[in-house]
Amino acid sequence: MSLVLQVICTALAHAAEIKVLSAVGMGEVMLDLGPKFERATGHTLAMTFDASGVIVRRIETGETVDVIMILRSSFERLTQAGKIAPGSVTDLASSIAAVAVRHGAPKPDISSIEAFKRMLLDARSIARPNPADGGASGVHIEQVLTRLGILDEIRGKQ
Repeated sequence: MSLVLQVICTALAHAAEIKVLSAVGMGEVMLDLGPKFERATGHTLAMTFDASGVIVRRIETGETVDVIMILRSSFERLTQAGKIAPGSVTDLASSIAAVAVRHGAPKPDISSIEAFKRMLLDARSIARPNPADGGASGVHIEQVLTRLGILDEIRGKQ
């Protein structure tokens, strides 16, 4: 992350405001690092957090920004479309998906594929990002549900 901030600082040495579009998953990190960067450089960050797919659509429709933090696959799409410079992408983080339950609820059995499927099918509701927004976890979770053969049964659980 510090490399990215150094690059931004060097490239935008005379900028008063740096416009940042970031995937939601980087929000906590940027809310911590942003003020430190601002104090160290005197620049301000105008940060917006959204799903990678939403950010891609904003860039594809002509919005200009100084820094984008989104999925690698989204960067590849923007590079192919000529919206960002080839070779300007650096990996910053990786993400994982997890299973969690309400406080006090028993831990679910996810010890096997069948137990995991049963847990999902038995759940009254499942909170997950909308894959249409292009967020990494939403897309991944939909792919897993498809591979498990339960996407249609799970689709209505909100």
